[in-house]
Amino acid sequence: MKTFTQSISILLVFLLIFTLRGTAQLRPNTFLMNADLLMQNKFKINAGNEQCLSALKVLLSATAPSLIRTPYSVVNKSITPPSGDKHDYISLAPYWWPDPNSATGLPYIRKDGQSNPEASNIKDNTYIRDLCKDIRLLGLSYYFTDDEKYASKAAELLKVFFLNSATRMNPNLKYAQLIRGDSRVYGTGTVDTEQLPELIDGVQLLIGSSSWTSENQEALQEWFNQYLNWLMDSEAGKLASASPNNIGTFYNLQIVSYALFTGNKALAKSIIELQTYNRLDGQFKSNGEQIYELARTNSWTYCNKNLKGWFNLASCAENVGINLWNYTSASGKSLKNAFQWMMPYVTRTKVWDFDQIGDFKIEYFTPVARTASAIYKDLNVQAILSESHARFVSGSYMELLTSRYY
Repeated sequence: MKTFTQSISILLVFLLIFTLRGTAQLRPNTFLMNADLLMQNKFKINAGNEQCLSALKVLLSATAPSLIRTPYSVVNKSITPPSGDKHDYISLAPYWWPDPNSATGLPYIRKDGQSNPEASNIKDNTYIRDLCKDIRLLGLSYYFTDDEKYASKAAELLKVFFLNSATRMNPNLKYAQLIRGDSRVYGTGTVDTEQLPELIDGVQLLIGSSSWTSENQEALQEWFNQYLNWLMDSEAGKLASASPNNIGTFYNLQIVSYALFTGNKALAKSIIELQTYNRLDGQFKSNGEQIYELARTNSWTYCNKNLKGWFNLASCAENVGINLWNYTSASGKSLKNAFQWMMPYVTRTKVWDFDQIGDFKIEYFTPVARTASAIYKDLNVQAILSESHARFVSGSYMELLTSRYY
């Protein structure tokens, strides 16, 4: 009877495969999001699963503003970079302020965790962050619905920002996070593109669309290949690589993600083997504490941000056969320990007594917790968090379509 039931289940799966109504690829080649899970949830949507349909409704509602978005372009800024070329990206370091003890206010001084509104007047960083969000939403909406309007809009946004000669961004961050009055080169600006790996996943979901051609894909891969080379060869990139904190984490994530996207799996694997293992050993204590992020004025925020970066790195590492999820260094450092160290503060069995000048938001922890619940089944994450955080198990949130938990 069991064999018969299994055979029927397999038959139904094949029927679903051949009755999907669109042209989106069945199993997407994503690097952060789990492709098998995406495919499974697409099957469920086509089979009328209520929870997945509810989640899809929320996803499409969230994507609606992206459909009417005016394309972003770095050439639209009012300020001109030192190069004289508006195609070059530029931003100001957000935590740097005029020196009250200087007649000119220069050079600026650092106030960690306190954002200077002046930095928000230059929109290039806002454009990149918003673009990454839009492409991820549009890619997911296209994948789950096969509705070409989502792919068409994503293609428009991508072409304007990366490909069209009149509007494209040059593939470098030479002028990212400038500090007024200080001409030295820093590696911190590389974090301005920390969300591009999520954009890449969105792009991967467009494959199969008539709006995003193979020529478009190859052109975008070439842009990222040039940017990858700049990150590895520039002084700013080398400084980011040497950074011991989250800057280094997201540098590694970007290098590995861009290498995978451009087909250079050998580079992705070598970066993990030569840099990432050592970085993990240097960032964490054996009990899971994050040495550098706990020193920040917004330590809860940065611990969650850095751990999410590590989880994304672990997802990318799967593509080259490396299991970072369960790696433990010779000194006992591991991602599992890092996750476990955070848990008591979420369940409120411990009080966060480190600096946090911003709001202490449990939601920062949710993305990694959803993934951890599937990766580290022995920790019983779902049961523990569902007792105190109903949203973790809610069936009406779009992240359920992409989370390993669901």
